[in-house]
Amino acid sequence: MSESVPGLERVASELRAWLEALRLALGAERGCLWTLADTADRLQAALCTPVEAADSPDEVPLHGHALGWVVVEGVSLRAARRQVFRKAPDGWVVAAPVSERRGERVGCVAMEFDGVPRLDAPRALELAAELAGRLLGDVRATEAALSDVKKYEELYGAIHDLDRELDLNELASGVCARARRVAGARGAAVAAWDQTAKEGRIIATEGEVPRGLAAVRLDGESSFLGLAMSNATVLPRDDLTGREKFPLYVEGVASHAGSAIIVPMIVDGDAIGALAVEYQQPRGYAERDLERLKVLALFVGPAFRNAVEFGEVKQLSLTDTLTGLPNRRSTERILASTIAVAERTGSPFAVAVADVDHFKRVNDRYGHDAGDLVLQTVSRVIRETIRPGDHAGRWGGEEFLIVLPSTALEDAARAIERIRRKVEAVQVDWEGRPLTVTLSAGVTAYPELIRNAAAAVASADAALYKAKRAGRNTVALAEMRGPV
Repeated sequence: MSESVPGLERVASELRAWLEALRLALGAERGCLWTLADTADRLQAALCTPVEAADSPDEVPLHGHALGWVVVEGVSLRAARRQVFRKAPDGWVVAAPVSERRGERVGCVAMEFDGVPRLDAPRALELAAELAGRLLGDVRATEAALSDVKKYEELYGAIHDLDRELDLNELASGVCARARRVAGARGAAVAAWDQTAKEGRIIATEGEVPRGLAAVRLDGESSFLGLAMSNATVLPRDDLTGREKFPLYVEGVASHAGSAIIVPMIVDGDAIGALAVEYQQPRGYAERDLERLKVLALFVGPAFRNAVEFGEVKQLSLTDTLTGLPNRRSTERILASTIAVAERTGSPFAVAVADVDHFKRVNDRYGHDAGDLVLQTVSRVIRETIRPGDHAGRWGGEEFLIVLPSTALEDAARAIERIRRKVEAVQVDWEGRPLTVTLSAGVTAYPELIRNAAAAVASADAALYKAKRAGRNTVALAEMRGPV
């Protein structure tokens, strides 16, 4: 592990887990965080997942090597794997530079693919590399600043526990609990703020706060919490008695608190969220409670932003950019989870594979832009028509996979037929020409038609070809199959 990047050892396990999640999301065979060696003339593989990789070296020269060029020039790379690692098998490498907040480049994040990577992989990796650089820089900044506030033992524990958390909901819940203890309050809430949209949402609550606040959206003018975030200013409220008409948290929800403290989390001059704590009595807090909350907000802010941006990277990696539906990898996870539940509990489920009829003709006659519009239209219809609890994703090309948990064959067939009819009823307007689109689908069900849940996709796929042979624009059921 590179000692030239202070703080790396403190977040090694978290970074490795994050790197593995990113690798799986992008469909890469190997992911690696490369950092500058102590001599500053070489890059070394500081963190890799999976760890074993015989064909990739542990270090490369900074100058004269493709990864070194990424770090020196500060640009992304997308190249054949053999051009980067001479003895590597066929495939591709996508890499992006990692820089700390001051702009100092400390390494790069690289993903190795056996096949051709997705078109959005470089952008996702750039966002991930930026996040990694901020995380490393924030760890170093936190270590330096905490030397001045060691008397705040509870704060030190809070920051130590929270500054490496990349799941926004988990982080917000942890911050809530710590804020309440640090300030001696009866309740706490944590909200996120979007400076561009000028709106926020409450992510987590703790203790005696009004029910139903979590996930509620708020503007910057209708509550004290919104005002604190929109104006990036601390709002201590000494006496809230008789102020129910102007809410503490959101419009229409009274907290009945006697007093409260709201401290925004500010990063690079803008509020990205806020901590709010409330007390039973007017002036229920001491000055030191306010100061401790300010320190907590100061050091949690960068971690909070990292969690927000990590969620955006994760969402980008799991969403099909053309249709907005979950991509194949995300859909595979949903299917695997459904299969696991079914095999453990014996509950039924159904799977459908749907395919746009004569899609190649649309591309050949009108062009790929028309084909993209058709896929977007069909995706919208599927997304708006599936039932609550069902899942639909783009399986590849013009194919879609629909997973229907806890659903028997008859109900699944009706649900897919409803999608087919709605697609048939929609006309795609392409440059003033109405294009009629139809859909064929195959449906299977566990355990009615298949005994092996893992064979669901193959069974539904076979039913799809049955629908195609029947003339298309129809829904076909799979054949009964025994154990596989």
